[in-house]
Amino acid sequence: MSNPESENSAESIELTMSVGDWQIVDATVDNSVDIAAEDGNHRVLDQGRRVRHAGWEAARLHPRSGEGLVGWPPTDDELSVTLPITAWRFVLDELHRWDRVEAELEGNDQERPESRSLAIARFLAERIAGSS
Repeated sequence: MSNPESENSAESIELTMSVGDWQIVDATVDNSVDIAAEDGNHRVLDQGRRVRHAGWEAARLHPRSGEGLVGWPPTDDELSVTLPITAWRFVLDELHRWDRVEAELEGNDQERPESRSLAIARFLAERIAGSS
């Protein structure tokens, strides 16, 4: 008997967001990759590298590549990235993880406004749920 969850997770989907939002994803995953390299967590290291490379390739192929900061397209342009659903779930998890770290570092127990990372995570969660 096949597992529908594993079949759906192998499916790739293309999501489009602003270059600026993708740069938040890229930086977030970069944090995770750096720690995974130190800890020897090859699963996170490999997944994170695949995610980042997909974004870099999408940026390289973008018609305005190089017109933004450090070779990226302009931050307000859209960027479409194709990843397996499992990779998008990884991104979603890492966005939540690093938002919790930021909240702890701020030491603010009061309710805070939604961070851009959480807004991106909400966007991803809606798109992933819609593709299953």
